Amino acid sequence: MRNIKTFVKDITRKPPFLFSMLALFHIVAFLYTLWNVHKEPFPSIIWLQALWMAVYMVCWIYTCDMRRWAALSYLALTSVNIVVLLAVKSPDMRELTTNAIFPIDVLFCFFILFYYKRFE
Repeated sequence: MRNIKTFVKDITRKPPFLFSMLALFHIVAFLYTLWNVHKEPFPSIIWLQALWMAVYMVCWIYTCDMRRWAALSYLALTSVNIVVLLAVKSPDMRELTTNAIFPIDVLFCFFILFYYKRFE
């Protein structure tokens, strides 16, 4: 079992530099989303945005640790997001139920697929 210091060192040194910068982007995007929804009552549908971003952030951080399951989870999460985006008809409901980084997360999936052979 690794301690937190070793984990942070691994997620900054193992992957390519781009992955670490994208991890920082995911953390900032999660904090921004959390800030946007913090005034709403907790069990409302608006908090789904923060949940999406939290799962994306966790998957990407473990992707930076070069874990294959995290890379596959990120790809699956993006796929589910695209399905929800196409399945929901109402534009207002689509904005509430899908994540805020939709076009960019597909690009991040290409980065994952490009480096997939390096994952453990």
